[in-house]
Amino acid sequence: MLIDLHIHSHHSPGCTLAPRDIVRRAREAGLDGVVLTDTNTLDGLEEIRAAGREESLLALCGVELVTDHGHYLCYFADPATVPAPPQMFGSTPWPVREVLRRVREMGGVVVAAHPYDKSVERPSGDFIFTLEGLAALEGLNVRRKGPSDDLAIEAADHLNLPCIGASGAHPTLNDIGKAATLFREPVASEADLVRQIKAGHVYCVAIGATPQSPARAEGRGGDRSGGERRGAGERRGGGERGGRGRRSGRDRDRR
Repeated sequence: MLIDLHIHSHHSPGCTLAPRDIVRRAREAGLDGVVLTDTNTLDGLEEIRAAGREESLLALCGVELVTDHGHYLCYFADPATVPAPPQMFGSTPWPVREVLRRVREMGGVVVAAHPYDKSVERPSGDFIFTLEGLAALEGLNVRRKGPSDDLAIEAADHLNLPCIGASGAHPTLNDIGKAATLFREPVASEADLVRQIKAGHVYCVAIGATPQSPARAEGRGGDRSGGERRGAGERRGGGERGGRGRRSGRDRDRR
């Protein structure tokens, strides 16, 4: 299954996208699902789920938390039971180690979002090497420019962590369908998603602008010939937790 794990809606500052339009665009692009990750809020939970039911597409909800050292995507087995972030962590920016501890206590997973993106205030950078409990890194984000994605994939390799891919859609729907995360097994809920990320059964995928088959255009799954998305781009950074440590001890502080 191909799922976009990082999308914003009108519940995020500076974004006007409606969950219904997000889901519709994802379906048109041939994705199997989306995860709404608004900034510091889960307020879009019911809206995105309703949109998914309407469009017959998997539509889940997580949250992107702004911390004292970067942004982090948090996914929960049952987001409906999670307190609003201010009740969880106090005033922003959240202390990242507290985020990791609390989310894991609730059975969730934490993924470092675009860790080497210098346009972000207080980016994670190589600080991620000091953290314990990260489940994955975002290795492909359509909206990020320069070498930040390559650096994230290299860091994930050194940390023996999988990578996810996403559009990071914020101001426009056009980025949806250009990158996603390939899941090895079917996902039907947030609990399934969390379980597979924990197991490392995810891959970041760059998707080429190729015509969709009728089956994909109708939102159905289907054979991807060993995991490759028909005519799509490349599969990178993820899978088994057994990285090769290509950094070879080089200090690469890009913060």
